[in-house]
Amino acid sequence: MAVQIGEEQVRQAEARAVQAEEVRDQAARRLEVNPYSDVAAMEHSEASRTAAQLRANAREVRQAYERQVEEERRRRSRPELEKAAAAEIRAAGREMDGRLKALAEAAAAAQAALVELADAGVTYNETVARHVQVMADAGLDFNGGESGGEETVLGENRLKVKGREFYPVEPGTVAAWVLVRAVEARVSPQHGLGLALQWEVRGLEQKQPELVRAVPAAPARDFPEPLRWRMPQAD
Repeated sequence: MAVQIGEEQVRQAEARAVQAEEVRDQAARRLEVNPYSDVAAMEHSEASRTAAQLRANAREVRQAYERQVEEERRRRSRPELEKAAAAEIRAAGREMDGRLKALAEAAAAAQAALVELADAGVTYNETVARHVQVMADAGLDFNGGESGGEETVLGENRLKVKGREFYPVEPGTVAAWVLVRAVEARVSPQHGLGLALQWEVRGLEQKQPELVRAVPAAPARDFPEPLRWRMPQAD
């Protein structure tokens, strides 16, 4: 529970500050009379420090008291303010319910689409592996002719069909690529997600050019022109 500050505490703190300032002023006058007195100089220095500390403390107490009074006033008036804004509050509640429902439905649809995308990636990889095995059984390696297949020493399947090359995809990377494209098109071209996933995205784009060409770009919003720093012109 917060400590309550009373008006009497504020008055006492300010009275102590005033008293300390009077002591400081008296010490200053004594120092003026005896400007070369070490004792007078020490007393003035100590009195000045004490006065400054007590005045700062008085200001803090006063500010805390005023914040407390304002909070109490706001708390007392809050029911009246909410009653006056009842129509706006109801409208906000209705609209936010609708927006949350739309967001949840869109998220559920996106999740279902990502599940479908992941399954399509798995099926694609299985199909590449199956045809690689068929080509290998037929004696057609990847490097000879226009068609063939092989599994590399690193365990990656490579398939060639009439000159077109097919490589496995990482379904999670495909999902990340789609997500980055959508976010950069609809939220911000400089969104941090693109920077965080840039290596995965760039790697996919380099290795799967046919996939990239086959997926239409996400429709982009019109974004304001970014501010550009300009060198001040010399007169």
